[in-house]
Amino acid sequence: MNQEDIDEILQVIENPVRRRLIKLLSQEPCYALQLSKELGLGQPLVAKHLAVMEAAGLVASLVEKSPSGPPRKRYSLAKSVSVTMDVAPNLFIERAVAFVPNPRRRSKDGEGLNGRLQEAVAATDDREKLSGLSELLGEVDKRMSEVEAERVELLQLRNQAMGEAARVAGRLEGFDRRRVLFHILDEHDMEVGRISESLNLRELAVKAILEELERDYFA
Repeated sequence: MNQEDIDEILQVIENPVRRRLIKLLSQEPCYALQLSKELGLGQPLVAKHLAVMEAAGLVASLVEKSPSGPPRKRYSLAKSVSVTMDVAPNLFIERAVAFVPNPRRRSKDGEGLNGRLQEAVAATDDREKLSGLSELLGEVDKRMSEVEAERVELLQLRNQAMGEAARVAGRLEGFDRRRVLFHILDEHDMEVGRISESLNLRELAVKAILEELERDYFA
């Protein structure tokens, strides 16, 4: 996802009411009246938030006939997105990744988790199906917790490394030189055009700074 997509998603989920709506819609599609009753909020307020979410593409609606009144909209989530943000001294990472179910995708352990998913889905008895899915969800959540714990350790390591790099950068004269150095360390990028665009600096200035940094630090 590009920066505009990330900004749009963050603008939607920064509101706690919209996050509650997302949680409810993640379970099943709902009508605005159902959502307002569940949250204990007025239907006009809920409809306003749903309109914002739909405009951002996070929610979709379908007009359906009502058995006892005018047509009504049923809302559902339209995107599958993972959003992460890491903030600390010398650390800022924001990331949004879209994902879709892919029955052909294999997990790292070959047919392990994917095979168990297909087996549970194929079960004809609902009790057997839910039992298999429950066990699978428990294993998936366990593995995700292990991955997150490892990620936290890596973030701590990265933060320490950037802290040391920041001390070196702090001895550089010139704000623009420090900005370029931090861009190199954060983005692993030394391309003049991209740095110029990202930092809003003239390409000639960026080129001169890069030559100095390469001579003094990256030779």
